Amino acid sequence: MEKQRVILIGHGGISKAYVKAFSTTTEAEIVGVVGRDEQRVKAYAKEQQIDVFGTKIEQVAKQSGATAAVICTPNAKHDEGVLTAAKLGLHCLCEKPLHISPERQLEMVNLCKQNGVILAVSYMRRFITHLLYIKDLIEAGKLGRIMVVDVTIKHFRDKQYYQSWHGTTELDGGGPFIQQGSHIVDLAQWLCGGYLEVLEAKRFQVYHEIETEDHGYAIIQYRNGAVGMIEASTASIGLNNEGIEISGTKGTIAANYQGITTFDVEGMECPAFDETLSTNERLFEKLVIDFIRSIHFKNPPFVDGSAAMVATQLVTDIYKKSGEPIRLLP
Repeated sequence: MEKQRVILIGHGGISKAYVKAFSTTTEAEIVGVVGRDEQRVKAYAKEQQIDVFGTKIEQVAKQSGATAAVICTPNAKHDEGVLTAAKLGLHCLCEKPLHISPERQLEMVNLCKQNGVILAVSYMRRFITHLLYIKDLIEAGKLGRIMVVDVTIKHFRDKQYYQSWHGTTELDGGGPFIQQGSHIVDLAQWLCGGYLEVLEAKRFQVYHEIETEDHGYAIIQYRNGAVGMIEASTASIGLNNEGIEISGTKGTIAANYQGITTFDVEGMECPAFDETLSTNERLFEKLVIDFIRSIHFKNPPFVDGSAAMVATQLVTDIYKKSGEPIRLLP
């Protein structure tokens, strides 16, 4: 298998997860990094022992002999990295969400297809073993007709967190619905075969002085007929909860990223799962291997650009339905 030579486009906090994941395989290596500031990217390259660095994607790609790129820039900058890399013939692994704009996402997907390069997106929670099991149960009809799918995303972010591009319409694209909730919103629509409509939505500013929401609710109708609420918050002090509850005519399953928390299905017992296979570290490793092998075997990655677009479209529809956030700050 040809060894892939990978450059990082962007070197924020998430990039280190990719550095660690790529270090576990002999099938690829990180050979370059691109940043906006010459001194900062130089310091990062030295820290991570990356030989080639710079502020121009074209220069770093050429100098390093890159064959692929990982895009780790802010949400609204993902298109710049993907479009430039695709034009250079580099396969792309893009951080989630693919973009904050459905129109820009489509442009990214189409250009990668035109240039014959892979576009994978890091919705790596889909690799979680017990969630794959739930997906199989739903598709096999073991839960009967799915009636209700409720999602909870309740976190707290201090005010310093939002002293950056986070919580901005221009770069983040929104608040917890598109940022913290991106993974589980994607999981909900994936488990349900997509969504039909956002029936109702409201967004609020309850704690943070930001442009977008820090708390909100949406009611969704999914393609499998289910209806349910998505609750998203970064104003829930002391909480760090993400979970999904799925009720069908033959039973209910509730789960989070760590495991299945409720299992009441007719004629079935919940199997045991190895939680160590679903840690963030292992999921990044699975994501990286899937990306490398999709390049080698010329197969679509587990989550390609077209599949990833749906989550952003769903959040976009939530934002359209809700209108501007309702300010409840004193």
